[in-house]
Amino acid sequence: MSADTPPVSPLDVDLRVDAVDLIGRTGSHRHLERTVPAPAREVGGGAMQAPEGQPLAVEVELESVVEGIFAHGTVTAHLEGECSRCLDPVEQDVTARLDELFMYPEKVKADEREDTIMLTGDAVELGTLVRDALAEEADDRPLCREDCPGLCAQCGFRMEDDPEHHHDVIDDRFAALQGLFEETEESSEQGASEDEER
Repeated sequence: MSADTPPVSPLDVDLRVDAVDLIGRTGSHRHLERTVPAPAREVGGGAMQAPEGQPLAVEVELESVVEGIFAHGTVTAHLEGECSRCLDPVEQDVTARLDELFMYPEKVKADEREDTIMLTGDAVELGTLVRDALAEEADDRPLCREDCPGLCAQCGFRMEDDPEHHHDVIDDRFAALQGLFEETEESSEQGASEDEER
């Protein structure tokens, strides 16, 4: 494997399905059920992902058509992540649709290859299809509950623990004046203590 070749995901290996019995036999089909472990969480991936090793249940029908192999079915998974407001753990069970036509390379025009999913040899590779379907179905801004108050924007305090938590905020335009008031108060206190000493 060269340095430019991206590493192969275990999901791509587990969901590489031999379709030699379907290729060129329009109208033939095969039902496939496979449970595979979720790969390691992707850094920079979606907010909700299946934890590593969590089972992904794939049920798909592979159908031979004139242009290639049409795959349609579902993937069911348990996803975990963090609330987008308070960072508490959040869970989500999803069933995502799978629908993709894996084209025969000879049926695809040269200028359309970049945007087309093609058969790789005699195999249908469902790994990317499953990853994309789960990412699309998962919440991108998950919440532990709809009215989650989140965290304090100033100090990160968990607002659920004390709904009355707040900070006295001074408008930036008056911050310099606030400094003058504090200096005046300090001078007054100092003068009072000096008078007492006399």
